[in-house]
Amino acid sequence: MSKTKKRNKKSQRLARPSGWSTSDADEIERRRLRGLNEPSRIESQAQDDNFFGVYQVDSNNEQTYRVEIRSLAEPINSCDCPDHRINGLGTCKHIEATLNRLQYRRKRAFQNAAAKGSPYIEIFLDRRDHQVRIRWPEGGHRRSKARDLITPFFSSDNILAGNPLDTLPAMQRTINTAHPAVRRRFRSSHELNTWLDTLDRSAQRIRSRQHFETEVAAGNASLDLVKHPLYPYQQEGMLHLAFTGRALLADEMGLGKTVQAIAACELLRRTSGIRRVLVISPASLKGEWEEQIDKFTSLPASIIQGTRAKRLRQYEDPAFFSLANYEQIRSDAEEINTILIPDVIILDEAQRIKNWQTKTAISIKRLKSPYAFVLTGTPIENRIDEIYSIIQFLRPTYLRPPVPLQP
Repeated sequence: MSKTKKRNKKSQRLARPSGWSTSDADEIERRRLRGLNEPSRIESQAQDDNFFGVYQVDSNNEQTYRVEIRSLAEPINSCDCPDHRINGLGTCKHIEATLNRLQYRRKRAFQNAAAKGSPYIEIFLDRRDHQVRIRWPEGGHRRSKARDLITPFFSSDNILAGNPLDTLPAMQRTINTAHPAVRRRFRSSHELNTWLDTLDRSAQRIRSRQHFETEVAAGNASLDLVKHPLYPYQQEGMLHLAFTGRALLADEMGLGKTVQAIAACELLRRTSGIRRVLVISPASLKGEWEEQIDKFTSLPASIIQGTRAKRLRQYEDPAFFSLANYEQIRSDAEEINTILIPDVIILDEAQRIKNWQTKTAISIKRLKSPYAFVLTGTPIENRIDEIYSIIQFLRPTYLRPPVPLQP
């Protein structure tokens, strides 16, 4: 065996996931090795020959990602792949591949650029702690028009001051009104807008619940949204699901998780105009869901069944509630995202995705919807990683991956 083959084989061995007992250093090294060994196509999106800029990375799974390089020495670069958003490491295999490519036949120039740093005033989201930071270029501590312009928006440790929903838009307006020569000195990360949209949606949900509860207190709205009255704890569960957006309901068996989810959908229909709900349950419970929907609402429900061709026709002309089982999602996930396009996804008996590496769990986590309700009386049965899989479906950025994702 040649030395090259031996080295590649060793690299692949080192890059193999080893479960929950890895350190940050282990995970960074795995991504570095994957970036080194896995084929990818990297193109600069800038006109100049500067190391610092935006790159398009075509990964070996035919996905394209945007990589922003603002440092050649620190893990503060950005990529819009799923792994970078959630791993909390400040890097991913696409960033590592880009850094490796930039050094190719330019090692000395790369080292000089790394020592000097980016020539821009970099404003970015640090994924390691989800803080918006500013990074000054060499000599940036000196007073200048750009520094005087932007300093009021940041604390002394270069972290964005105040509420990002207020500070970021105000900062951007200030930069936009500056002289073009001053504006060109700033470079704001593309992902700041996406992150800000997420914060805004969360704040909007809080305001919506406060408004609804105020209307109920004033007698202008009612918590009696279904045909039969709910117990107070069920009303609270309904509000929790509807106004959290992506929420877990872990009541014990017999406490009415199904009716709380149905009532939450009725509330969202009235307040937010949702039109399509996908309920995913064990096949044996689809009929029970249909009965409960008919008992508590007048909304139509349809059981997804039959051949794949028949199921696709049902997705094209759905009832308000579409009732599917877990096995169907393994083959229909893409069509559910592109044809059905559900507003709400409900996972009943969600412990079915507790094993986060199974094909069913992976397919479920590919589904997209603004709202998601997870219903289970046993979120943890045996091991802590069972709740990990459920949270990964609801809020992918809450927990770091136990092993590298495969974007």
